[in-house]
Amino acid sequence: MAEHGHDPERAAPRAAAVSPRHSAAADRRMGTLLADPPSRLPGQPPSPGQPRPEVRTSGPTRPAAAQVRAARAGGAPKRGGAGRGGRNPALDGVRALAVLCVLVFHMDSLRGGYLGVDVFFVLSGFLITGQLLAEWDRTGGVSLARFYLRRAYRLLPAFWLLALVGLTAVVLLGIGTAGERSEFLDSLAASALYVNNYFQVVRQSTGAGWLGRTWSLSLEEQFYLLWPLVLVALCRLPWLARRLPAVLLGGVAGVALWRNALVTSGAPGTRTYFALDTRADALLVGCALAAWLRAARQGAADESGAAGGAETAGGAGAALCWRRRLDRVGAILPVVGPTALGLLAVATVTAPSGWGEGSALLSRGGYTMVALLAGALILTLEQGATTSWLFRALAARPLAWLGRVSYGFYLWHFPVVAHWGHDLTAALGRWPAIVVVGLISVALAAASYYLLEQPIQRRARSWSARPAGAVTVIPGA
Repeated sequence: MAEHGHDPERAAPRAAAVSPRHSAAADRRMGTLLADPPSRLPGQPPSPGQPRPEVRTSGPTRPAAAQVRAARAGGAPKRGGAGRGGRNPALDGVRALAVLCVLVFHMDSLRGGYLGVDVFFVLSGFLITGQLLAEWDRTGGVSLARFYLRRAYRLLPAFWLLALVGLTAVVLLGIGTAGERSEFLDSLAASALYVNNYFQVVRQSTGAGWLGRTWSLSLEEQFYLLWPLVLVALCRLPWLARRLPAVLLGGVAGVALWRNALVTSGAPGTRTYFALDTRADALLVGCALAAWLRAARQGAADESGAAGGAETAGGAGAALCWRRRLDRVGAILPVVGPTALGLLAVATVTAPSGWGEGSALLSRGGYTMVALLAGALILTLEQGATTSWLFRALAARPLAWLGRVSYGFYLWHFPVVAHWGHDLTAALGRWPAIVVVGLISVALAAASYYLLEQPIQRRARSWSARPAGAVTVIPGA
């Protein structure tokens, strides 16, 4: 995944705002997901100092209408995450809360903390689809080479650092049993090939306490291997492109129905929990939200007569419909966001933690509901006022910083829990042990981020600045 909004491909100014104002439980604790790309997204307002689109004045009533809209925009509270570099720090705060929930879950102290994975899936679909759609709108195509290379630069260095440390400890230094060495090597091969999620379906494994969480990385990469191609195909078909948010929500419904059918037919919990075809609904919720904000942005451009609106009458009408729907939702965002966050908090406390009947209930629509709640929270943080208490709380600097290093935190917290968590709990008590495990994980994540990931990201940005002629692009129609 690309990191934090400094990639030159995402450096263009944003468009105007679209809003007018192991037990059974231990088996489940198989880890979590990657940190996601930066919060530079369609539908956000421009950062201070960035130019706003020009308003054409070809019609007799256009200047007056434009003046009214400008007056409204000038008097409205600032909306969405318009932090430096276009990053939304509140989304980083959401990511930080999700990673902390997973950590506490792995320490056997939050039965539904694994639902943080679903929040990550939604964030991932939202942010990456926003990047792809922005590139499509800006260039008329999508560079697959750059997309996959950005993800490799983002994911592989930290992963292989962890893998090499684990390989040294388990195989070269012989820490652990022969069975653990075999388990580690099997998990390493499955993780390196990005099929660890299906490896978990066949045989539950924590990779000797090192690689248990990489199933979610595998699931995401399987999705993103196909998603840019699917998205380009949808954008090339005008009828589907005009209805892209609805098409993607239809995909969400299809995945939920398929998962329910598998549960009804007696499929095991591992099949419905780890497989791409039964977990893609959370990713698609994020994709649909990004498509909605992009369509609403186009509707705002069409209404104002600005450049960059929908190119056809049919496209303009559909974009205006999406924009007006967002306007109607915007009125209740101050209630929607806190409610969604509260319900997600309740879910992390009450959700079942095994593979029994409770897990089956989650598969019968529960996971989809969690994803929709996460989407509602993200929408509020993108389109709600930055002066709201919710935005300010989630954008607090400690949370936002933890969100930025969350990928390394995910990678390292699992072996810390697996190898030291039990002993620390016995010596200190449960909650002090959780604090110590968290601090160790933060230290390892920060070292990985500043000493390895960031230097490689800077090199990746240098590569991305090269002329586009050297890469493969899927053009528009």
